Amino acid sequence: MSVYTVTTLLTVCFLATPEMNLDSGTPATESQREIKTPESSGRWFDSYDEARQLAASKKLPLLLHFDATWCGACRRMDRDVLHRRQVTDLLGKAAIGVKIDSDQHRKLISEFKISTLPTEVVVLADGSVDGRYVGAVSLDKYVARLKTISGKNRDVVASQDTQTDDLPESDSHKRSCLIVRHDGKVVGVGGFSPVALTVQREWKKGNDQFVVAHEGVDYFLQSADEVAQFNEDPDRYIPKLHGCDLVELYRENRATAGSIEYGAFYLGQAFFFASLENRESFENNPTWFLGVMADARTANNERFPFLNTGMMDN
Repeated sequence: MSVYTVTTLLTVCFLATPEMNLDSGTPATESQREIKTPESSGRWFDSYDEARQLAASKKLPLLLHFDATWCGACRRMDRDVLHRRQVTDLLGKAAIGVKIDSDQHRKLISEFKISTLPTEVVVLADGSVDGRYVGAVSLDKYVARLKTISGKNRDVVASQDTQTDDLPESDSHKRSCLIVRHDGKVVGVGGFSPVALTVQREWKKGNDQFVVAHEGVDYFLQSADEVAQFNEDPDRYIPKLHGCDLVELYRENRATAGSIEYGAFYLGQAFFFASLENRESFENNPTWFLGVMADARTANNERFPFLNTGMMDN
């Protein structure tokens, strides 16, 4: 995300501490997971995790308002705009709003590249960052902003409800990311090229003339060039845990192959999950699941021998 700068000192405050230690992720509590819908209306959240989970469940934009107690422009906006009835009537309907204290949430300041205050960042229902607003504005302009955000999100949700998944085949049943061939060998990514998937984000069938075995799993590539790419840095192209569902592994102490339909990319690496629910759980808090993965143990590792080869290490 690009960093926007504003020159006027009358409407913004500049952050004085660009270098910071990042906070580690923590799991959501039961009270955070069990969010009652009526409570989302008419108020600003003070918990980023709670607001993010609710925005995802309601398919509403997440509106992050970054401020600080020492920022004069922030305090004026807090007093004159944020808690006015015209604004609170739209919270929980047009967007889920959360106020982020820049002094308390250094990780988020770094993640969203915040350099001035107040700044607002909009994350739409599809997870895309769709807007960044810097500086204080009037009540009328702020209400117009919320209505604009709501309108953009309706277009995103409508697109999500009507589109078909970009899957390698047209059938509707789930397909395993890890398949077993007739000779007992495990094939990764369902026989599709992990290089094409990672680099091009495309499902392309591999060729049995270009097969590379890594940690007991066979990967089918498309060409000798792809074989060379893969061998140079296998970890870049191999899905985490070779495609086993790390959420299922942690929760159920059981290794389960993820489905092609429930794949996702995080930090440039592919992850696969056995269910949509598991994928959403990971998306809501990837830092947590990656952090606890090293302590997970499986009761059926004879089917997935690569889990004993160091794949559980971060």
